[in-house]
Amino acid sequence: MTFGGGSDSHLVEARGRTSLVQCTPVSGIGHPAAGLPRLGTALLLGLVLALSAGVPASAHDIRVRHSLFGMHDDTETVASLESLHEGWVRIWYGSARWDHIETSPGIYDWTHLDALVAQAAAHHARITLVLAMTPSFYSGTPTNIPGRRIDRYRAFARRLMTRYGDRVESYQVWNEANIATYWTGSPGKMARLTKVLHDVRDNLDPTARVVAPSMVTRLHYELAGMSRYFGRRVEGKPVWRYVDAAAFSLYPLARYHGRHGVPEDTLPLLRAVRQRLHAAGVPDSMPIWDTEVNFGLRSGTQALTAAEPISAARQAANVARTYLLQASRGVRRIAWYRYDWPELPTGGTIGNTLLTDPTDVTRLTAAGRAYALVRTWMHGRLRGHHGRPPCLRDGHGTYDCVVTDAGGTRHIYWNPFHRARVRLPAYVGHRQGVLGATGSVSGGSRVSVDFRPVMYSR
Repeated sequence: MTFGGGSDSHLVEARGRTSLVQCTPVSGIGHPAAGLPRLGTALLLGLVLALSAGVPASAHDIRVRHSLFGMHDDTETVASLESLHEGWVRIWYGSARWDHIETSPGIYDWTHLDALVAQAAAHHARITLVLAMTPSFYSGTPTNIPGRRIDRYRAFARRLMTRYGDRVESYQVWNEANIATYWTGSPGKMARLTKVLHDVRDNLDPTARVVAPSMVTRLHYELAGMSRYFGRRVEGKPVWRYVDAAAFSLYPLARYHGRHGVPEDTLPLLRAVRQRLHAAGVPDSMPIWDTEVNFGLRSGTQALTAAEPISAARQAANVARTYLLQASRGVRRIAWYRYDWPELPTGGTIGNTLLTDPTDVTRLTAAGRAYALVRTWMHGRLRGHHGRPPCLRDGHGTYDCVVTDAGGTRHIYWNPFHRARVRLPAYVGHRQGVLGATGSVSGGSRVSVDFRPVMYSR
């Protein structure tokens, strides 16, 4: 299994929009003179123009926006905004569910959601509201909605958009619509709900975004369910025409070949998602959002049981590597799940990478501090090299992420599975580890790296 090279997609800024462009190395082209004796100048020029059409010079540079850093926070006050200052919150579950807001037909209790939206807006965070879980007076199960009651979903969407206006940036059709925990209806009915939300948005708040229902991606049947949804048509149009972003829960498996799942394991999931989107006719320009991610979550008969614990250093590394890797592969938003994992009655937590102490959510862990730290490391632009996307591996499996801003150039190194050595650029003189420790280094020297990302700068 490979994680770093080849034809991973990456962001391209063009005509004010961000699109995903798939680039595959072309043999014989890389140096301006390569292939000239065999191809001829005219043919080579034609190939270059064909390959670069619509792709500006910044094709391999990714601007890192504050909204990349998202969060789920089930505290009553979105406490994460005070301690982590994330750029985006996905509000879902608890008293923000549809069936907890609409308490009887046409009667809504907005108390809690009003407070969450107000606080997020006060912190200038972008907000996504998830419309999911049908009230019991409309359906025998919250995970479905009778066809004759879809008008009630429409009414709820209208009330949301009318109430919150431009304070809410986006609305998501449903949560994890390819697993029975959250959706037991058909893909066709979910596609109909997508069209309903799209039409309400167009009528009431055309500047808002409609986000496709999130899809879990780590098992084959989940990917198959995703394909069934994106393959649907509603009123003669493919369902993807009714959304502005595709959303996925990029949780890897708890273990792979005897080791813990790690951020690098999300990259094959992302590639599988893109392949299936392409097969469904979804254009590469469709933004991809990771609306839930964490590590160690068990599956099958062990689902929702305690994850196997990992060290604080590995938790911090998971956070930093997730944001670096997914951003470098074109993911536009990443919502960490979650700020406030509670302890299970039997002990432990469902995920193994915790941003706060489960017994006191006001206390950040090493991973919580890493969430804030990696945001400072990533300020500016992730830079590719020689026509390749950022954050690729070398032959020893070591990653090098290059970030630039007005303050200079930063290199972030790690090797997820081995201890390795790298030679530093001559101009660096400062280091900072993912746990926050700092020190001086000699430019041009060789240093050891492991699973813990380290940032080097002037």
